[in-house]
Amino acid sequence: MSVRLPDHGKLVGMSLVAGREDLETAALTIKELGFEAMEVHASQIGSGMPGVPTFEGHAAAAGDVVRRAGLIVSTLNVVADPSFEPFGGPDAVERTVAGLAAHLRWAAAMGAPRILIFDGRVDDPADVPAACDTLVRVIESAQRRSGLADPPTISCELHPFTFALKHRALAQLGAALRSVGGGICLDFCHFGVALGRDIVGFLDDDVVAAIDHIHYSDTDTVTSELHFPPSEGVLDLDAIGARMAGRPIAASWDLFGWPGARHAVRTHMAAYRLFVERLAASTAA
Repeated sequence: MSVRLPDHGKLVGMSLVAGREDLETAALTIKELGFEAMEVHASQIGSGMPGVPTFEGHAAAAGDVVRRAGLIVSTLNVVADPSFEPFGGPDAVERTVAGLAAHLRWAAAMGAPRILIFDGRVDDPADVPAACDTLVRVIESAQRRSGLADPPTISCELHPFTFALKHRALAQLGAALRSVGGGICLDFCHFGVALGRDIVGFLDDDVVAAIDHIHYSDTDTVTSELHFPPSEGVLDLDAIGARMAGRPIAASWDLFGWPGARHAVRTHMAAYRLFVERLAASTAA
């Protein structure tokens, strides 16, 4: 198990900036672009060959790769992992618990302070309370099964098609996740596509209290999965930053789907750096 270093107040790039490259190349790219830490997508940890499993040893070696590049290991991103299906019946729940426990062990092995998961898909809004309860039970079971005395935290990256954003159940899910030491990832793109440009209007005190991670980006509020660079979409990023003042959380710069990610970082790093500095200053006050 590697030591977890704090990543809030750091410039956090995402390995998916170089998502078609191996992790070593991605880490070197993130470092060269001026970041201090890296959020690692699970797809870049193992061999990448179909049918070849990934183990804790792979994750430990991946953490060494990130640190050797001069970066802090940030979040382990396992969003959209095929084993995650908490609402699919007993067999699916068992696979979900086993997969989540394994991912917690991966994160611990590589030194990641948190893992990032979906909240899951629920079609009927009447099923939201049960979905929150089920997700809590799954997380508790995975934490126990991991065998870790101090497991990494679990943050849910909500999407326009997953239940908390789809059914406007942010406060309900946030309260459920907080009961097991987890929280919500505020992804500006996903929130904007689901809710419109007035993200701040949905961030009441209960929701803000549940947010434990940020995916920084802009959005046109129309195109799902396309994370725009700051100022190239329609969000008021200054207003969002002001609403998040006082939250000691990491903000990864998410450019998933953007075809010119390296150019975007080189062009807009000052805006992202200012956002992170304001978060850090507010936590130190």
